[in-house]
Amino acid sequence: MSSTVFSALSVLVLIQRSVPEPLGRVALIGDSYAVGLGPQLEKLIPNFKYEGYVGANTWQWAHHVGCGQCGDWMAEFKPRIVLVSLGVNDGTSPDPGDYQAIVRKIHGLGARDIWIEPPADVQTTSRNVIASLGVATVPATYTPLAADKLHPQSYAPWAQEIAQVVSA
Repeated sequence: MSSTVFSALSVLVLIQRSVPEPLGRVALIGDSYAVGLGPQLEKLIPNFKYEGYVGANTWQWAHHVGCGQCGDWMAEFKPRIVLVSLGVNDGTSPDPGDYQAIVRKIHGLGARDIWIEPPADVQTTSRNVIASLGVATVPATYTPLAADKLHPQSYAPWAQEIAQVVSA
């Protein structure tokens, strides 16, 4: 194989690998955003696993109610980073205690948590609570929203933004 062809193949491999291998295991938990982001992030992050439920809120995840396994699999998976997409379904008076309970559970696993802020054009009171946690965040995406004015038209660009933050 000529060195030119080999170099071209090497560049192609580097372009396709968005997140470096040494990142370790990454998990995502959350609501409908996790449902949409999960399949896209699987393409970008090696050693990735996710769980999400449409309409899920922080109370459900904090109290292990109505969220399937509610992340029980993470103890065995042993993620280094846990991405959290929760808060939009918490209504107008989100309980900071629920957010803090989720952070404690993640830290109890020995993992670092990164909260994914809802899209910029989505109105939610959860932004203030997320900001008060003192944890890393993925800034709000400006990806265009679908007709429902809540979910992105495409999750792929948002997943790219998240993968960049995770790999930084």
